[in-house]
Amino acid sequence: MDSQSSAESDKWISDDEWEDVSPQTRRRLLRNAFGATAGAAALAGCSQGGNEDTPTPLENEGGGGGSTTTDGDSTSQSSGRTLDHIISLAPTNARFNPYGNAANFSFRWYWAMFDQLAVHDKVSNKTKGMVVEDWEYADNGQVAWNIRDTYTWHNGDDLTAEDVATQLKIGKLMQTVHKGYGAQPLYENVETTGKYELTFDLVEPDISREIFEFGHMKRRAWLWAHRDIWGKYAEMFDDATTESERTSAQQEMMQAVQQNVWDNANVPGNSVWEFVSGEENVAHFEPYDDYVSPFSDAEWSNGEITGDMIDYSLDWHRYPNQQQRTKAMQEGVIDVSYPPESQSARDRLKENGWGPADSLSEDQITPQMRSGAMGVLLNCQSDITGDPRVRKAIHHIVPRKPLVEWVPDYGTYWVEDRIPSGIGQDKEVPWFGGNSNWPSGDLAKLERYAHTEDDVDEQRATELLEAAGFSKSGNRWKDPNGENVTLRFYTATSDEEPMALRFAQIAKSYLDDFGLQTEVTAQEATIRAGKTMESGDWELLFDNWGGAKSGPPFLGFSNSFRVQESLSGQPLPSNDSWAMDRVVEVPYPIGDPAGDLQEVDVIDKLNELRTQMSDEERRQKVAEVSWIFNQSLPMMLINEEGGTGGYWLNHDNWATKPPNDNLNPAYRYEIVEIGQYSYCQYMAKMGTEYFHPAEGGQ
Repeated sequence: MDSQSSAESDKWISDDEWEDVSPQTRRRLLRNAFGATAGAAALAGCSQGGNEDTPTPLENEGGGGGSTTTDGDSTSQSSGRTLDHIISLAPTNARFNPYGNAANFSFRWYWAMFDQLAVHDKVSNKTKGMVVEDWEYADNGQVAWNIRDTYTWHNGDDLTAEDVATQLKIGKLMQTVHKGYGAQPLYENVETTGKYELTFDLVEPDISREIFEFGHMKRRAWLWAHRDIWGKYAEMFDDATTESERTSAQQEMMQAVQQNVWDNANVPGNSVWEFVSGEENVAHFEPYDDYVSPFSDAEWSNGEITGDMIDYSLDWHRYPNQQQRTKAMQEGVIDVSYPPESQSARDRLKENGWGPADSLSEDQITPQMRSGAMGVLLNCQSDITGDPRVRKAIHHIVPRKPLVEWVPDYGTYWVEDRIPSGIGQDKEVPWFGGNSNWPSGDLAKLERYAHTEDDVDEQRATELLEAAGFSKSGNRWKDPNGENVTLRFYTATSDEEPMALRFAQIAKSYLDDFGLQTEVTAQEATIRAGKTMESGDWELLFDNWGGAKSGPPFLGFSNSFRVQESLSGQPLPSNDSWAMDRVVEVPYPIGDPAGDLQEVDVIDKLNELRTQMSDEERRQKVAEVSWIFNQSLPMMLINEEGGTGGYWLNHDNWATKPPNDNLNPAYRYEIVEIGQYSYCQYMAKMGTEYFHPAEGGQ
């Protein structure tokens, strides 16, 4: 079939008729004119595949390599290929309202159909604008945002500053930015100053620009607030003059729900993927032809990246459990999924082309690719672990690498935390010398404790315990009162996090051998994080920590330092019985654990990191706070999620590229908030060079 260009189609649609169909875009009209199932294919090339309905995955799914057609509202692309992804939410049940009490829209669909205000460039450690093209800070605290004039909503409307202002005002109304992150809005007096310009004032003019941009532009900062659909709530915020009026507006906002989320009149998107229809168990997305990617101006881009370049569709299939997902993987029905836990099942899937989404060797995973993390709280108020010398001794006895290297995809998935700095390795990279010579500078001066089994230092641990008044009788350590030491270690159940249970058991073996007898108890999350934690009757307790999310170091530190007071100095009653004191003694200078002890106020040090300063000043401050953590050790940071995330991909059907010296945008830009997950659904906005259908795939 010969391709048909939009210019050629103009011959049979007059200019007057174009005006009559506003706000639909020209390409959308052409697609509809060609017919629902053939339009995009006719524009992009010859359609492959018939017009049969795709069976829902929980009924009669089968066949190989993903679907090539969808229902009557969807269209085949020139390759005739569909990237078949997984999701646990039935599309017909999806209800959209980021602040709604009854809304249940999926974050994964956010990633596909909405663009963020900005993203994090992990190579340059800078913010790159997406919907917001550029911005400027004035000395008086006023901020000006310029919105890209190339964006349109999926219903054809121009995306303007009024849309962005609507979302910012709703954030002020609800007192949480972009919902899901929980940051307090650090702005006020939002005002549009042109079709694509707006201004607002910083509540704290001296706030770190890095912290402001992370919480307000990058982390879960998807732009969803179309002015015509959500604008009335922004107006309610503007009009409210009393607390009762604001409360009433908040309640109305929370109760609002948009359903039939694939209907662009209800929930228009603005990214490269357009949500076109939903069935009970499948959500259909197509490339939005009029999308112009903000990555078109990236140095690796060869001209404009637009939606009509994308030659495949995207379907999300609902699979409530891993058994169903594994079966669909084996049958070739889906292309992207969580892998099964069984190693034998993994081996069988690998024979059919499946593997970690990026399939990278360990030497290609750089620290800046890190993601979520797991660790162990150390009770700073316990009679045993309350002494920092005991916490240091534990770190010298328990090596972190063996705790995670048993994991099936160790190396390209999980990595041990090599140097206890209090922040993730992706933040250590830009603040301590970069990828090429990491670790370097002050990071290399930090005490490393036991990283591998060869690093276990029983002599140093013995010196520390004896200095703290402990003694050893036979093969059992006794506390300063002469009582046998028993470390109570509460961890996750195998259902919640089998990895945590396993590394607790491994840690116990090292501690027991050294004479610090340890009792491991697996406990359900709500009990462990509530009753047990607050009681203070424990020495070690499994918990997640903030590490490695490409955020400012301040946010990593504020999560790994567990203090009895908030950053504002207010006491936290739930932390009284276990968290560290605000003032601690730390040896100085940096790099000398036997140096002179000095008292430091942890909260004051953290709050200093919240303010604007030069990169060099911040580098020095990050080094000092890392040293404070390294010597006080309120937490054992066990591991961090690797660059590939938890998803597997059918590589027989889809082609990917490696990091390519950090030029590959899949690794360079922090598009999703936590981890890489499967970058497949958002790589389309970066072009097809690094992710596309594989030649010969089905």
